[in-house]
This record gives sequence, structure tokens and C-alpha cells, in this order.
Amino acid sequence: MKMRLADRILLSIITLFLMLLAIGLLMFTLKIIPNILIDKFIFNMQNGESMVISILLSIMLLLISLRLFIASWQRKKPISAVLSSTELGSIGISVTTLDTLAQKTVNTFQEVCEVKSLVIPDPAGTRIQLRIIVLPDVAIPELARNIQNKVKEYVESISGVKVNEVQVYIGNLKVNKPVRVE
Repeated sequence: MKMRLADRILLSIITLFLMLLAIGLLMFTLKIIPNILIDKFIFNMQNGESMVISILLSIMLLLISLRLFIASWQRKKPISAVLSSTELGSIGISVTTLDTLAQKTVNTFQEVCEVKSLVIPDPAGTRIQLRIIVLPDVAIPELARNIQNKVKEYVESISGVKVNEVQVYIGNLKVNKPVRVE
């Protein structure tokens, strides 16, 4: 599950609070903090201005915890690229399907050893990002252009989804170490 930025910030706040609470409990248990200070702290939290701060802090921590609990149980909706809408409903293809089509196309090139892809759906047209590892002694610019063209043509012809952009990133060269015979 990929968390949103706001949820990560809330999780960091809760984690920091729990760490401070654990350190305080450890210091109390090891008698680094005297019992009298804890008694005074609890007394002050229950009276006057400190009581209002304690209530607000408790409510804030409760709301943060509730938000994180709800976020942990939310299911991510499957993302699809919508092809068209008809009288009977819309027609869509999953991002996973488009990803598989792109990888299948790239794997037809003998010069490519590995491929990782990311499909980003957009109403204006889909973007495909490819990270590939190729064999050495390959004309990289020519190979990249060929991969771009072939992926765009294949995905559009099979799926009907418009592909606006195919980004190719050559991650590395695959160098085989010679095998020693003893």
C-alpha cells in the first residue's frame, strides 16, 4: 500500500509521540525520573490550563490514530485507461495489461536483458516509462528509438489506448564475467 504524504506525516507524528512516551516510561521504571515529578505532572494535567492542553492533545492523537486506522483499511481502486464510453457502459483496460504489453514488446529485442516498466494513465493519453539493461556494444540511441516506436505501435494496436509518450532509460549494460575453467 502506498501511503499519501499527509498520512506519512501523521504516522511520523504518532511514532515520535510513542517514542517519547516509551523513553519517559523507561526513565520512570529505571527511577531516573522520581515518582514525585510524575505525581506533580499528573496533578498539573488534571487542573487549570494544563487540563485544556491535555484534552486537546488527547483529542488530536485520537483523531490522528483514527485517520491512520481508516487509511490502513482502504483499498486502492484499480487504475484503468478508459478507451471509450458506449450506451452499455465504459470500456477500460487495466494498467497491468498495458504494462504486460509493453514488457512483452521490449523483450522481443535480443539486445535487451532486463526491462522494468511503469504505465501512467492519463485521459489525454498514456505514458510508458521503461528502464532497461542492454548488452554491451549496442547502438543505444538507435535501439532506444526502435523500442519507443515498437512499444507505441504495439500497445496502441492491441489495446486501442492512445500512447502519448514512451520514455526509455538505459539503466546499465549487462556484462557477463568470463567463466574460469580449472
